Amino acid sequence: MSRLDAPSTFSQIWGSSAVRGLLLFGLFVLGVSCQQSGPGVQSYLAGRVTLASRVDTLDDYSGFRVLAMRARGRQIDTLGHATTNRDGRFRMTVAAPERGIYSLTVWGRQGNERLAATDYVVAPSDSGTLSAELSPSRQSLRVESPENSALRAYSNAMATHRRMLSRPTRIKARRSNVLVQSVRLTSSVLWTLWENNPGTYAGQLAAVRSVSLLGGWNDSLAVARARQIEPSNPWYVDAVRTARRAEARLHGQQAALDLLDRFEARAATAPETAGVRAIRIQAFLDSLQTSAARSAAQQLTSRHSETRWAAWADRVQYEAEHLMPGMTAPNLTVRTLSGDSLSLRALRGHPVLLEYYHPGSHAYARQLPARRNLYSATRADSVTFLSISVEPDTVVNRAFLSNRPPAGRHVIAPQGRDASIVERYNVVDVPTRFLLDARGRIVAQYHSAPLLSLRRDLARILDERPLLPRP
Repeated sequence: MSRLDAPSTFSQIWGSSAVRGLLLFGLFVLGVSCQQSGPGVQSYLAGRVTLASRVDTLDDYSGFRVLAMRARGRQIDTLGHATTNRDGRFRMTVAAPERGIYSLTVWGRQGNERLAATDYVVAPSDSGTLSAELSPSRQSLRVESPENSALRAYSNAMATHRRMLSRPTRIKARRSNVLVQSVRLTSSVLWTLWENNPGTYAGQLAAVRSVSLLGGWNDSLAVARARQIEPSNPWYVDAVRTARRAEARLHGQQAALDLLDRFEARAATAPETAGVRAIRIQAFLDSLQTSAARSAAQQLTSRHSETRWAAWADRVQYEAEHLMPGMTAPNLTVRTLSGDSLSLRALRGHPVLLEYYHPGSHAYARQLPARRNLYSATRADSVTFLSISVEPDTVVNRAFLSNRPPAGRHVIAPQGRDASIVERYNVVDVPTRFLLDARGRIVAQYHSAPLLSLRRDLARILDERPLLPRP
């Protein structure tokens, strides 16, 4: 996904976990959490919480807290709260600002120990039941409702996909075959999930995820399925984005633009229309039509100023003017964790790999082995690796770097994503990388993608000489 694409919900949901350590019940007890005013949607949950007989032989299961929460950085919103009665039963209404996936947790009687948690869909009028017998070996929750059953099926499909991809194999051809098989199987399962669970939040997510998996593997099927995605789908624009790129690979730029016309005609709301028009701008950028991209961005800003895409269009104009391949890279003057002061301008004379990352990014963690291999394959005097963390917390960064840190020089952005050294390169999603040549010009940008293209481009600007190992 391009750095200019609006932040995708896919990455948020892919990385969501039922056992986030951020949800401290003490914040609720102290009143730091805030109840949402004017909730957009409500769902209902009832059930029973007990302890396994080997854990507690008493018949009194009162006092357990069941909470639905939303974490926003260090702030926690309480969406629903109930306390079990003597036989462990509870009932509550969950009010959320919008339809989506939140966290459902069960806390002990003292309120300072979280016993179990799961991801939980809040959707209009969804009514669910929870029956949980807790023990030290069982700390997960299972909510039965149309919305949450679909979410569980989606989560299981993606977990199976990850397991298939993680199976070790020493034969490169076999590894490629496993990848193709996993993509085909998972995409089919997700599409069937959508067909069997129409209208559910997870079902809609599964449909668009099915399309995105096919991109680059079966572009014709990706386009065909994207055309079946309804405009009411929260990820309609994500499906259009995948379809545009697939159509461009199949039939070229003009065919992709024509396809966007059809998707825009189907858009049901102004934000969807603006989102499709934003994809058109990205198409111009991808083909280096910077004048067309700037013009389209100005039109989007003037016509859809009330949408989030207006701010996105402003970033596009900055991108077209400062960050396109062949342009001189904006200079950065930074201080590394080792205390050295350096600037990109001073590093001219050899290529620079500039990367922005977050220590908690799952995508970055998956890429670390390939990144280490790339570093090891280059001489110390041939390429500079400069990594900038967008996490301003020094403690978090040092904890991450203490465990097999990525090689190279490291910088912490003091204001996180709002730091000038981040904004200057227009970084939205991480990891994002820029390859600069010896004259300080931008060769290319790489966004949350495998490093094969980066390795190829780096070898090319090193005069196509074999990458030599560092001593």
